[in-house]
Amino acid sequence: NDSFEKKGKARRILIDFIAYLKLANDFYSKNISLKRAFENVLLKERPWLYTTLAMACYGNSDEKRDLSEFYAKLGCNKNMINTVLRFGKLAYAVKNITVLKNFTKRIIK
Repeated sequence: NDSFEKKGKARRILIDFIAYLKLANDFYSKNISLKRAFENVLLKERPWLYTTLAMACYGNSDEKRDLSEFYAKLGCNKNMINTVLRFGKLAYAVKNITVLKNFTKRIIK
């Protein structure tokens, strides 16, 4: 993981998507239900909201676009992803303020 840190946190996130989607296409393309189940593993490992917030804080515009495309391939709402990417920098400030952090957690659940 240290070698990935040099290229940034955002790149590390994208590597997971690249690998999972490649494996899904290479090994499970003929069995749609198995492919979808495999893709759901990625969605559990990389929940859209938290991952998108992280990308909003650490990613550049190309990385954000790539993440949005990956989630769209997985069936997530692209407009929602792009909205979080646009306003996600606010999350970076919120995470350091305990009252707002707790309030945000309640809204999300």
